[in-house]
Order: sequence, then C-alpha cells, then structure tokens
Amino acid sequence: MPLSNTQKTLYLIEKAGFGLEIGASYRPVAAKRDGWNVEVADHAPAEELREKYAAWGVDGSLIEEVDHIVDNQGLFAAVKKESHFDFIVASHVIEHVPNPVQFLIDCQRLLKEGGILSLVVPDKRFCFDILKPISTTGEFLQAYLDRRTKHSPGTIFDAYALHAKKGDLIVWPGDGSASGLSFGHSVREAKALMDEFIDTGRFVDVHAWQFVPESFKIVVSDLVELEMLYLEPAAFFDTVDHQFHISLRKSKDAKQGWKEPRLKLAKRAMANPRGSYASRLRGIFTRLKRRMAKR
Repeated sequence: MPLSNTQKTLYLIEKAGFGLEIGASYRPVAAKRDGWNVEVADHAPAEELREKYAAWGVDGSLIEEVDHIVDNQGLFAAVKKESHFDFIVASHVIEHVPNPVQFLIDCQRLLKEGGILSLVVPDKRFCFDILKPISTTGEFLQAYLDRRTKHSPGTIFDAYALHAKKGDLIVWPGDGSASGLSFGHSVREAKALMDEFIDTGRFVDVHAWQFVPESFKIVVSDLVELEMLYLEPAAFFDTVDHQFHISLRKSKDAKQGWKEPRLKLAKRAMANPRGSYASRLRGIFTRLKRRMAKR
C-alpha cells in the first residue's frame, strides 16, 4: 500500500522525539493536538493567522499556537535553541524563503547530531511554477551573499509574470504537459506589483525558488561539498501529485551520503522529464476522473 503524504513526511521521525514544525499554518503535519511533542515557528501569531485564513473559509481551530515568530532576523534568531531538536518538519516552506541557504544552516544548527530535517517541496512541473526556470546553486549563493530578508524586485516580477494556469487550476497533479497553459498576469501587472513592492518595502510572499527532484538534490549536495551544510540524504520519495519528499540527516560525514553523480543528476534535471512513473500514472487517473465527471 502506498504511503500517504503524512507518512512520507514523518517517515524517519519518532513520535517520542522533540520537534519543530515550520510554517504549519492550518495544516500541521505533526500536530500538537495529535500528541506530537513539537514547537511551532511561523511568520505571525496564531490569532493573526486565524484572521488571515478566515477569508479562505479555514477552520481556525486547525491553526495551533505559535511558539516562535520568525521575522527578518531568521529562523535561528527566533528559536535560539542550538542542537536542541530531534526533527524539523517544513512542508512547502523552502520555496518561499528569501535566503534558503541561511534557512538550511539555521535548521542544521537547531538539530541535534543525527536529527532529521523533513522537507516537502513542490515539483515545478505540476504547478503554477511550470514556466519558471529551475533554481541553481549560484542563485542560492547569491541570495546568501546578499543576506536577503526579502525577495528581490526581479524575483517578484518573475513570480507574477511567469505564473501559469491550466484553466482555473494552479496545481495539476501528475500532468507535466504544457498543454492548456496560460499566464495568470500580464507583464504590465507584474511590473506594477514589482514597483509597489519597491515603493512600500513590504514583504511579498511568492515562490522564489523552483525545483525538480534532481535539481534540489544538486543544490543541497553542492552546499555540502562546499562545507556550508552537513546534511546527508536519509530518505527520498519521488514526485507524486505535485510534490516530492526528502529527509536530510545532520551528520559530520554528510559528504559520504551524496553518492549520485552530479553530472547525471544535472542531465536529468535539465532534461526536465515529465516525472516519475507514479506521477504519470496518477495524472492518467486524474484525467480519467475528470472525463467521467463530465459525462
């Protein structure tokens, strides 16, 4: 029986451990109400999140109390607990952060030796990021050198100018084809939103980074090779629906864990295949269901 998304996310995590969930909002994976011994880090207090998501029709009781408010000082500055956690969960977070290298370094600092960082990452081929280029190690490093606490104006522009749709959909599980695509915003709209960001200086939340599984592995393994990170691959689940799962373990010997040849990964990432067999199969079933519903 295939594992659920939750089972994949918590694959190497013991419920008896002490954890941190980042950006849980109204969909915590390791929920306190389910008996998980976790602290929650988010960009706003629970009450503010409940007000924010009330407009979405979200049940406010699903939003758990936030223990650490993360501001432009970053994750570690908010939590301040060196080598403290057995695990960290961050589902659909890393694509949003302005400085992903610093984010990963902060997670590493917060974890105990041997601790697990469990990431759920959108696959750009199956969501509104499909027309955006794959993010590279160099772009990660540039954001780190810039010490970014907000996205760059160009990132804001691209996030809107290259935002794609399939009909009214912004996520299309298992269907990595380019058929039926349209832009969600005009170039002028994207420029206006960028200019508003420049004028106001307010943080704008967008997908700043785009990945396929192989490209994500390259970026992390590059940072390990550069001795900026000490995170080895512990578990990986290829793309199903519109996301993939990867668990990273804090280890002094992290370099030894990255055994896939870098060039092989790069070729597969740049070829940008339509996805794993599982995701293609899921796409077939999705399309069949839609056809049946129309009859």
